[in-house]
Order: sequence, then structure tokens, then C-alpha cells
Amino acid sequence: MQTILSTEQVPEKEGFAYWRESICDVFVQLEATPLTNKPFNGRMEVGTMENISISAVSSDPQCVSRTRQQISKASEDFFLLSLQTAGKGYIEQDQRTANILPGDFVLYDSTRPYVLQFGQPFQQVVFQFPRSALLSRYKQAEQMTAIRIAGSGQPVHSMVSALLRTIHVAYPYFDTLTETRMAESAMDLLATSLGTISGIELNELHSTKNIHLTRAYSFISASLMNPELTPELIASAQGISTRYLHKLFQTEGLSVAAYIRDLRLEQCCRDMRDVKQAHLSVMDIAFKWGFNNAAHFSRIFKKKYQVSPTDYRYILSSTESLDHPSGLLSRSPQIRK
Repeated sequence: MQTILSTEQVPEKEGFAYWRESICDVFVQLEATPLTNKPFNGRMEVGTMENISISAVSSDPQCVSRTRQQISKASEDFFLLSLQTAGKGYIEQDQRTANILPGDFVLYDSTRPYVLQFGQPFQQVVFQFPRSALLSRYKQAEQMTAIRIAGSGQPVHSMVSALLRTIHVAYPYFDTLTETRMAESAMDLLATSLGTISGIELNELHSTKNIHLTRAYSFISASLMNPELTPELIASAQGISTRYLHKLFQTEGLSVAAYIRDLRLEQCCRDMRDVKQAHLSVMDIAFKWGFNNAAHFSRIFKKKYQVSPTDYRYILSSTESLDHPSGLLSRSPQIRK
């Protein structure tokens, strides 16, 4: 039997609050933040197979984190495994990061902090099970968190990916005996898959590149309001050279300046949508998020969203609902001149 949890069941303005409460009930206690300017949509189909909870998740962009404070108050003792089925995902735990694509899967541990981030709409199936079920088969499983396991290429990994997809579709129709056998088989094959990852591969996955990049992202997020936030400051805080910092971002298809700029613009858009900050002017908000030149801010805002920040806010106040800023002009022709 499956339970359906969907934001369609509540009023639009209550969508994300309902979603945050739902994922905490289904999984473990979590912090969650939407990464979209649109009304939030999410849906879960939740069921169980033996001692494994299976949740098919379809959601708008979001960031989810499990903090030390939440762990200190909890008794949950689970591994979670995410099988990506659509979109991209980013998982961070134990100073490792994994970027997963459809077909890939990744393991993470409820007893230690982790971050899940999805910058676009996504779908995945999450398998949650007692840590003991895997540790009894593979004692090193705790060392295998936040490692991308590709769903194609390596034969055993491909078998696990295919089996997990099959279980997701078929488990509601299993009888009790079949559930038990499939749960045992899934754990056995997952343990075998983890055991095939070589020491060389692990050394690469533990590389200083991933550690430095993760710390740089965290430092930028924490320092976004600082108008003096520069590549030099970021690099110095990580104990690396500015040249190496730029190289790290280039390997991800990014530039440091563009990454900072886009994060700041997103925060400005979010604040302009927040009725609690209606007393702040557009430039008050821009300066709060580290911009220090009004003309420059207006120019890059309009380039990204095809509307000036002033008109963007005017449209917010004169419409009942809002799509992504790039669609504002087509929806609201009465822009002030």
C-alpha cells in the first residue's frame, strides 16, 4: 500500500511548509529551503518493502540538510540511498560531494550531517533502511557515503541500478515472501556493488579538489552579503591560491564571479517577493546582498530577467501570482514607463 503526499492537497501559499513537514515525517528531521521563485510543487509516493521504506519523489528545486543539532536530538539509525530518475542532484557528506544523473545512485547516512541540493525540477526514488542491514554485509559501508555510483558502465553497479528501478515499480504487488527475498537480494547486491569500488577510485573521490570546492561554496553562501567578497578573499579563506580557485570552478563549468552574481540576484528576487520586506527599497535589498553600484545592479538584473528590478517589483505588487522572472514581460504588459 502506498501513501500519496502532494502539495496539491493544500492551498498554494502553504505548499512548501506542507512539503517540509512531509519530508521530515517520511525520512528524518531536516532543514529545507525552496530554490525557486514559483509556487512550490512536490509529490511523494511512499510505501514499504520488508524493512525498507521506498519513496518516489518528484519535486521543484530545493536544498535539504541534516544538521548536527537535529542528529543530537534524534534516535534514527538509517542509511538512505537515492536513485536519480530525472534531473540532476548534488549530495554532500563527510567532506565528499556527488553529482548524480538519471540512473546513478548514492548512499548517505542519517547519523552524520548531509546536504542534498537540486537546482532544477527532479525525480528520484529514496530507499531508507536500517544501517545494520547493510553493515552486516559490508562493514566499510559507512566510508562509502556521498560517492556517485554510475548506473551504467560497471556491470555490478548497472545491476543494482536496474534492480532498484524494478523494485520501485513492482514492490506494491509483492507478497510477503517475495518482499523478504527481494529485500535480502537488494542488500546483498548493494553490498557487492560497494565492495567493487577500488582504493584508487576512493582516493580520487576523497580528493582535495572536492573538499576545496565544497568549502568554497559554503564560504560564498555564508559571505554573500559582504560587498568585499572576491575570489582573493575566498581563496585565502580556503588556504589556496586564487588561480587554483578559478581552476576549480572552471572544472564545474562556472566562473567565481558569475556564481556569486547569480546567487546574489536570486536572493534579491526572493526578498522582493517577501511581503515582510516591502518597506525596503529595491536598492536597499541590492545593497544588503553585496551589490554596491545601483547602475550595475540594474543592468545585470535586466540582462538576466529581461525586466528592470523596479518594474519587477511593481509587477509583483500588481499581480496575484508570479512565474519565473524571465516570463514577466509576456504575462504583464502594463509595465510602467
